Amino acid sequence: MATIVMTGATSGIGRVAAETLLGNGAKVIVGARAGGVPTGAVARSLDLADLTTVRAFAATIDEPIDALVLNAGIQFQTVAHRSAQGYETTFAVNHLAHYLLARLLLDRIVDGGRIVITSSGTHDPAMKTMVPPPRHADAVRLADPASDPDLDASPTRAGFRAYSTSKLCNLMTARSLAARPEVNSRRIVVHAYDPGFIPETGLKRDAGWPMRAAATLLSILPPMKIANRQQDGGAGLAGLADGSIRSDRVYMSLRRAKVTWPDPSVLACDDAACAKLWIDSAALVGLEP
Repeated sequence: MATIVMTGATSGIGRVAAETLLGNGAKVIVGARAGGVPTGAVARSLDLADLTTVRAFAATIDEPIDALVLNAGIQFQTVAHRSAQGYETTFAVNHLAHYLLARLLLDRIVDGGRIVITSSGTHDPAMKTMVPPPRHADAVRLADPASDPDLDASPTRAGFRAYSTSKLCNLMTARSLAARPEVNSRRIVVHAYDPGFIPETGLKRDAGWPMRAAATLLSILPPMKIANRQQDGGAGLAGLADGSIRSDRVYMSLRRAKVTWPDPSVLACDDAACAKLWIDSAALVGLEP
């Protein structure tokens, strides 16, 4: 029986993926703040906005892991929220907590196992999504937006850019993990996953009504056909987790419900920027780089 550890499995594509994996006979351990985990999953307490609970959750995983699925994500309308450690919450939850979990649980992943981190096409300016794209991946400035001279004057625009930038950091972390000697020597496969635009996701619940209305309209206009179904997004995530979807490329994107393996953005492919993000993130979570 495969053992899969997941975040973000109580709703959305994560729940679909978890239910699929459970139905295929896997043991699924879900980290979550409260109840609502899929029937049959093992629930463990985890608040991604508090790195103390991230460490406590990791300490409860005392068995070999076949796949680590880091799927949870949040999006706020501003950058005013702060984590328990005082970091901007979108960056703290979407990136720092998952970076820490990957580092803490890496030695428990079996040889030939898998790490999947949910990213987003919003990380790439070339995609021209409704979300403002990242300008940089400077962890220190992202953790403390007040220190960023390029911070958007519009609180709402800053909030949405924080989301797209956190997804850039997810992809850069996946690339850094995939390049590490201990990952390669143990044949661990690392993927960053863009599930595409999925209207049912809870990410837009904190958005203003114009953004919610635009997202809903885009999802139902027949000529657009840009949205993926939640079921398709969950199936893609489950396929990466159980290894039924395979590639030697790191970044997978679901487009019109089809699996594609595009090149990441220019910044995501900047090895020096990836290395700096890794080192700065380690300092923020209290690890050696």
